[in-house]
Amino acid sequence: MMFNSYDAYKNYGDLNLWLKMRAGDKLLLSDVQEIIPLRWSYFKQEWNFIESQIREKADSYINSDELIYQIDKLSELIESQRNSNKNINPFSDINTVLRYYAIFDNIDVDSINLTNDEIFKIETKIDRISSFSKNDFLKIKKSLQDLRDVTADNCGLSDYNYNLVKGRSAVPAQLDPTISIINDMIDIQRGISTVDSILSNLFAVDSAIDPFSLAISNASNPEINIGQYNSGSLVKFNYGDTLEDVARKYLGDPNKWIDIAIANGLKAPYIDEVGEAIKLISNGSGSKINISGKDSNGRQNISKLYINQYILIQSSVESFPDQRVIVDILEVPISGEIIVELDGDRNLDKFKTADDAYIRIYKPNTINSSNYILIPSPEKLENSRVDDVPWFLSKSAADEKNAKIDLSINDSGDVTFSSNGDLRLSYGLDNAIQALKLKIITELGSLPYHRNFGLISVIGESTKDIEEIKQRLVENVINQVEVDPRFDRVEQISVDQVSNSSGGASGVAMNVIVKMAGSGTKIPISFSVNY
Repeated sequence: MMFNSYDAYKNYGDLNLWLKMRAGDKLLLSDVQEIIPLRWSYFKQEWNFIESQIREKADSYINSDELIYQIDKLSELIESQRNSNKNINPFSDINTVLRYYAIFDNIDVDSINLTNDEIFKIETKIDRISSFSKNDFLKIKKSLQDLRDVTADNCGLSDYNYNLVKGRSAVPAQLDPTISIINDMIDIQRGISTVDSILSNLFAVDSAIDPFSLAISNASNPEINIGQYNSGSLVKFNYGDTLEDVARKYLGDPNKWIDIAIANGLKAPYIDEVGEAIKLISNGSGSKINISGKDSNGRQNISKLYINQYILIQSSVESFPDQRVIVDILEVPISGEIIVELDGDRNLDKFKTADDAYIRIYKPNTINSSNYILIPSPEKLENSRVDDVPWFLSKSAADEKNAKIDLSINDSGDVTFSSNGDLRLSYGLDNAIQALKLKIITELGSLPYHRNFGLISVIGESTKDIEEIKQRLVENVINQVEVDPRFDRVEQISVDQVSNSSGGASGVAMNVIVKMAGSGTKIPISFSVNY
């Protein structure tokens, strides 16, 4: 089957629209290309007015030169059609639509008097995308991977080992790699990473849980009482649903919505799909951002923020929003501005005021379609916990028993199997070593449900700050060890700079000795970290 790049870009557009719908952003004409062919008469008749409106937006558009170029070209096309006796609709050709994409990307759908046919097409598309399943996202990911790989092939950037693993044939290069093509590939890879994040966040939870811990966490209220309910299960909260809809579907009675609200610690208005955008007042720096102390209505912004709150941070030049967690909040005296520290990569420098960077927050104690919601149940959870030491550890030392039991994972991150086909277990000293390796090879913040697990990333940081980088790495390793009950402490740690073939610094080599809890056993481990 021949690869269709248009389908891949169409899937990419669906992914962007899905994200936009969840963020509550305005719908643009570029988001609903299905109605563009129906707009030709409107453009032909009203182009002079439309053109002036779009030109005013050129300076703030991500690619202003391209937008102005497309405006000039479309002006020529419309003028030629006005002087022609032929009744042709250029917008019926998808290539024409793509050629003037920047123009459609600057027209709000709300600014158009839509026909019933256009409204139907838009609502149909929104309904389709809002009900995306796991398989839909997997298909999007596959199409983006194919687009990335074909693009790499065409400009000679494909990887031999990757092709070998994937069973792909080498393709002769057709084009020279340009900055534009490489940026396109980076953008496609971001889309793939976004799909991975969606899949890990939206489709990972399906087991019964204790509702009390979730309710207390969501409501920050230890007095919550959900009465007769003893357990519960998490379900996806869908866009457009009300609590009554959820109660009718899962509890058989819409009036039981209050039971769901209490179990999840929800308070009026209960559902907040749109949230509130708060602009940054200075460029991001490391892991910190600055916002004004008050919003445009004079209300205090600090009252809207709290530790462990999930937020989205984005700008006009970043294709996808970053989801972060607030780890610290500081109100500056006199000025009243607020410094917010976020978890994850220390790369908030990419969010700049010139790019209209902002954070999006949601009202506390509310839910939206980016979350799961707890459905309470009167059924009691079975106590399946077993604390007995398994037979293969019964004669082992205390520190080996304390090392826990996990699935055995090889150096490639894959689970391993025993000779009889069963999953191999990792325990004792081997599991302690495996645990240390996982902490080191996992990038801090990359696990959505364990954001404090892993080693910080220093890739791309200036070697002028080598001592500060070393100190952060040391502190991070020590912290990863101290929070794990299997280990007592870091007994010894050294950090040495590593040079590349040309004599420049390329990273550091770390040698660590960790002492296991409950004994004097020491585990040595060495690894390198690239800049």
